[in-house]
Amino acid sequence: MVQNILEKKYPFRKEYGVVQTLFENDEKKSKITFIIEIERLEPFEYSIRRKNILINDKVPDLVIEQLSEKIGNVFFPLEVETLESGNLKHISNLDEIRKRWKSLKPKLVEYYKGKLAKELIKNVEDELESKNIIQNRILNSLFYRLYFLPFRDYIKEENADFDLYLPVFPFKNKVKYNIKIIDSKLSEEGKGVMKISGKCIDQRSFEQIINNRKNAESDEEENNCGGKVDLIYQFNKEDGSVFSIQAEIGLQSKDEKNIRLINFELYQL
Repeated sequence: MVQNILEKKYPFRKEYGVVQTLFENDEKKSKITFIIEIERLEPFEYSIRRKNILINDKVPDLVIEQLSEKIGNVFFPLEVETLESGNLKHISNLDEIRKRWKSLKPKLVEYYKGKLAKELIKNVEDELESKNIIQNRILNSLFYRLYFLPFRDYIKEENADFDLYLPVFPFKNKVKYNIKIIDSKLSEEGKGVMKISGKCIDQRSFEQIINNRKNAESDEEENNCGGKVDLIYQFNKEDGSVFSIQAEIGLQSKDEKNIRLINFELYQL
């Protein structure tokens, strides 16, 4: 049973390829690929490394892309401790991340000029002063949110539904979906397979979500938006680690004039 696989807490070291593609109104807007390495050191302690980032199949070449990548790399390697469910408990190497930033910042300030560069650097400086803000940055990574989904909570009760908050827009409040496990079984290859499906139940309109409003301005029906989520997970039988993730996350305005779709793929190398 998949639940028995998820109970395994053996150490492992896995390398994954990740592909994240964004569509807006059926038009492909961006594609990000990278390699991620995850090592489970203890039952609930993980070390995460990221490398080989490509944007639209190219090494970041725009100045702002290069700066964003350098800033992002400050957070890796990332060491975290989770709750038994998989939810983030705390970042274990926060002091080390702050030291890396202190060393890198003078070089960024010297090399990258302009208003946007200054804003990005200042934002990171402000974030690193707050443990809670840094943890929110981690949780606003679609990779982290999907890889460390609290599977054990979701699989405990048959036919139970759960609320799941997903980062559909970067650096904005997450969008609320209601999900349900629709299938859980062993594949012919011996992998645990879990299929999850759900729909958006966020009370905000599409515009309110874009504008980073936390709550809907009213409870009227026209303020709701639509969308659905479909997730397929495979787990390694030997150690309970994730083998692959296929995810499709959609959000659309009520009049369907604004449609955002994210395809996310993770596969063990």
